[in-house]
Amino acid sequence: MTLLSLETTAPVLMRAGIWPLHPFADPGMVQLGEWLPLHWRQLKQLQRRRLASLGLSPDVTESRVRESFAEVVQHSLTTHARQLFARMLIDGSPLFDEQLVDPDGLRLAVQRLAEEPYREDGDAQLLEVLDLHFAAQAFL
Repeated sequence: MTLLSLETTAPVLMRAGIWPLHPFADPGMVQLGEWLPLHWRQLKQLQRRRLASLGLSPDVTESRVRESFAEVVQHSLTTHARQLFARMLIDGSPLFDEQLVDPDGLRLAVQRLAEEPYREDGDAQLLEVLDLHFAAQAFL
């Protein structure tokens, strides 16, 4: 999630002349997280315990509502992203130039997204293509 957050905000920050840094994406922090015992990492137990130690109620630390942006991603991809993909396929992309993304495969995926029901398990990753495209454009 940290890397996805960084990937999503990078284009905006870079256009503003700010180099995007995220301390939780630092390799040392990632390694530290991997070294933590599994039971500390599951269901964000470490973060939940920290919030509880700060006095937050169980409504916050043990929320029954699942954190999910699935509906936002679905709406974005099935409405706004179509125009962005169309522009990307017409104008080209550094991702195509470097053969990181196959434009024909992307065209088929976008067409399938328009014609068939949305599938979270496969379609949501298309958002990452847009994120990387905009980050590469801002960087280059």
